[in-house]
Amino acid sequence: MPAPRKFEPHYRRIIADIRGRIASGEWPPGHKLPSTKALADLYEVGSQSTVRQAITILIETGELYGHQGLGVFVTDRE
Repeated sequence: MPAPRKFEPHYRRIIADIRGRIASGEWPPGHKLPSTKALADLYEVGSQSTVRQAITILIETGELYGHQGLGVFVTDRE
């Protein structure tokens, strides 16, 4: 019998996917992320606040940066 699977919060799943897209080069440095609405639809979460929570964490870790009125972008780590 497989071990019970622990619940993973949606925002962590979103963080992992965004990191994967960045690592694979799908979203290179300077890439503008889709809107929070589009990301909420992509990740099939009912709340844009879940997406914003993930984005906030990625901004705090320096993986993304935001410009008021322009959007959120992938940081150039080099």
